[in-house]
Amino acid sequence: MAAQLQPYNIIETCHISPPKGTVASTTLPLTFFDAPWLSLPLADSLFFFSYQNSTESFLQDFVPNLKHSLSITLQHFFPYAGKLIIPPRPDPPYLHYNAGEDSLVFTVAESTETDFDQLKSDSPKDISVLHGVLPKLPPPHVSPEGIQMRPIMAMQVTIFPGAGICIGNSATHVVADGVTFSHFMKYWMSLTKSSGKDPATVLLPSLPIHSCRNIIKDPGEVAAGHLERFWSQNSAKHSSHVTPENMVRATFTLSRKQIDNLKSWVTEQSENQSPVSTFVVTLAFIWVSLIKTLVQDSETEAKDEVFHLMINVDCRNRLKYTQPIPQTYFGNCMAPGIVSVKKHDLLGEKCVMAASDAITARIKDMLSSDLLKTAPRWGQGVRKWVMSHYPTSIAGAPKLGLYDMDFGLGKPCKMEIVHIETGGSIAFSESRDGSNGVEIGIALEKKKMDVFDSLLQKGIKKFAT
Repeated sequence: MAAQLQPYNIIETCHISPPKGTVASTTLPLTFFDAPWLSLPLADSLFFFSYQNSTESFLQDFVPNLKHSLSITLQHFFPYAGKLIIPPRPDPPYLHYNAGEDSLVFTVAESTETDFDQLKSDSPKDISVLHGVLPKLPPPHVSPEGIQMRPIMAMQVTIFPGAGICIGNSATHVVADGVTFSHFMKYWMSLTKSSGKDPATVLLPSLPIHSCRNIIKDPGEVAAGHLERFWSQNSAKHSSHVTPENMVRATFTLSRKQIDNLKSWVTEQSENQSPVSTFVVTLAFIWVSLIKTLVQDSETEAKDEVFHLMINVDCRNRLKYTQPIPQTYFGNCMAPGIVSVKKHDLLGEKCVMAASDAITARIKDMLSSDLLKTAPRWGQGVRKWVMSHYPTSIAGAPKLGLYDMDFGLGKPCKMEIVHIETGGSIAFSESRDGSNGVEIGIALEKKKMDVFDSLLQKGIKKFAT
């Protein structure tokens, strides 16, 4: 069975900040892309690496370089070391880095009792077993004036002597999206792998850009509605995991051949015979399998029930501003799109094709429209999604290259997007073997996970014939 939750020995808790004198105190306003994330749980991720050495070797040879390279990385990605400042209403929240004072909490831990191989396995495991390798974000500080200051990010690296290492991250999503996070991780990884070489001599990713927030204009008081909801819900407590009972998480991989079979089947079934993308057809198949799993024990939905899936489109270089938002922009820059499919279509004989057609149409519509003009209506779609049965969303994306994180130990042997436990999300990444497949993470009740697995395998066999 899965790994059991065991105590972890905390070796060190320290604070990592940019090198002294490299970053001035800086305030960054939240944009209308950031505001929706104010009320949502933290974004948590884990990267597992094989490591055969001892704890002593880990502390002497690996940790100092990891900490040093993180400090240099924060020189450029400094909001991660800062705080989310929440003044009393009606002043809006903002991001602030206070030079010489702010830092990122970095924890070094050891586990000699947990089975590393089981912890990183794909097979179903209780969701709580991963929480021991997640860092704990410090609680907010509230000033006498009622100003709340929330830390942005915390990191934890855990050694499993003779077996492996886990690098865990926990952050508030309001500071940045997955594109920025993967940019940050790849920059840190590149520096760490260079083993102390002069950064000027190392081939590094492009630097992030912070200065263009002032050109991201709210097209219609979009942020105001999100701020109202946030103020009505806000408390001194930081959003964190509320662990559902009887929940397990598992990872499934669709190989390149399986995806090609699926694409061929969908194309043949389609009236216009148009080819479909790997992302669309894989997402359609997984969404159909998930909804079929969830509705099995329910008879409450009417036949005309509509199910909704939320996808996100990266708006970098796609907004009709005088200056485009660059690909290396630091922040959130995603537009939500709601895919809607009727129950009888999503559960019918041509269910995957129906889902695929709907996803494709939604993406095309978003990419061909003026996204800024549609922004005031995004909230309506999201509210419809929230109020529906089994709202589903996506976390991660194969194009982010989350398995490219080589810190000098080789690429990860497993990565997990942990926060899918709390929001009905499906985790997506490229397959770790480099074969151009797709890896999917799901969290469900144990009995439902068995059903989902069965439906997935039946579908794979069907499309292979």
